[in-house]
Amino acid sequence: MILANKRHLRGLDELQQKIQLEAMALSLGIGLIVGLGYSNLDVTDVIGFDAEISHMVILMGLTYLVGVISGTRKYR
Repeated sequence: MILANKRHLRGLDELQQKIQLEAMALSLGIGLIVGLGYSNLDVTDVIGFDAEISHMVILMGLTYLVGVISGTRKYR
């Protein structure tokens, strides 16, 4: 999957590459910051439910989508 994504990015034009990479960076940053806090809240029993990885996958997917949409609007 990583290699397929790498090939896909190489096939894009420069503007699309920039939009995709900025969206990926935003998704990784938000996922890391929120994920660490979310995990800490679960470990200290501040939240009343278990922290699930699926929540983070959804958050990162939505963040990536917002990043692509905002990047497309920004550069067009």
